[in-house]
Amino acid sequence: MEVPHPQDGKPKYKTPRWVQVWFLSRSRDSWKRKYQELKADAKRLQNRVNDVTKSRAQWREEAEQLSQQVQELEAQNAALQEQAVASKKEGPGARCCSGR
Repeated sequence: MEVPHPQDGKPKYKTPRWVQVWFLSRSRDSWKRKYQELKADAKRLQNRVNDVTKSRAQWREEAEQLSQQVQELEAQNAALQEQAVASKKEGPGARCCSGR
C-alpha cells in the first residue's frame, strides 16, 4: 500500500506485493467463510421453520378432528341420557311389552 503524496511531510510507505496478496487473500477467505456460515445458518433456520409450520398444521388438523369427535360424542351422550330419563318415566317394563 502506497501513500500517494510524500510531499505532505508524511513518509512514503511501500508494501511488498506478496504482503498485499497475503493480506487480501486472507481477507477474502475470511469473508467467504463468514458468508458460507451465514448461508448454512439461514438454510438450517429455514428448514426448521418449514418443519415447525408443517408440524403445527398437522397438530391443528388433529385437534380439529378430535374437537369434532368430542362434539359428536357429547351429542350421543345427551341423546342416551334423554332416552334413559324417558325410560325411567315410563316404568321398568314399558319398552319390552308395549306390543302385547
